[in-house]
Amino acid sequence: MGKLLHTSKVKIQKEPGNSKIKRAQVEGFPDVLRMGIHGGIAQYFKLSPDEPRPATLDYIVAAVGGCMTGTVAGALEARGVRADPEKLQVEAEGKIEEVDGKMILTGIKLRYHLKVPKDKRATVERALEHHEGLCAASESVRRGITVEWMSEIEEETESDSGQTAAATASHGKE
Repeated sequence: MGKLLHTSKVKIQKEPGNSKIKRAQVEGFPDVLRMGIHGGIAQYFKLSPDEPRPATLDYIVAAVGGCMTGTVAGALEARGVRADPEKLQVEAEGKIEEVDGKMILTGIKLRYHLKVPKDKRATVERALEHHEGLCAASESVRRGITVEWMSEIEEETESDSGQTAAATASHGKE
């Protein structure tokens, strides 16, 4: 186990109604991420969403792509190469497959489009060779992320006064 640097806390809720949309809010930030289903993911579940939204797996692809973009941009700028949007553009593509009857994100490919001065090409190639190991998201996915869960279940019961009393049980995988 490594040295703890930060604990990311995110609250997630399913939107009311018969929706596949989930809302996620990262602690300390006002913005809410709305996640749902679309395309082949909707087809896999035999659903037709009223409001197609990026899926949870899309956000994993975006997180790795965003981290890799930031890492390579930092490496380029440290070497005196501009990484402005007109100089560096990145496309991330996630391959989502059915494996053993389950939907799995099996791979992420990034395509970098770079415009660099001729005298910096070798420098850029060296930066590209070494940047992936510095990307926290890519390394986390590559190494495998431990997922643990627990639950608190409250059974609703009506008391004589009409108030709800709760019985609590905990379950989980830690």
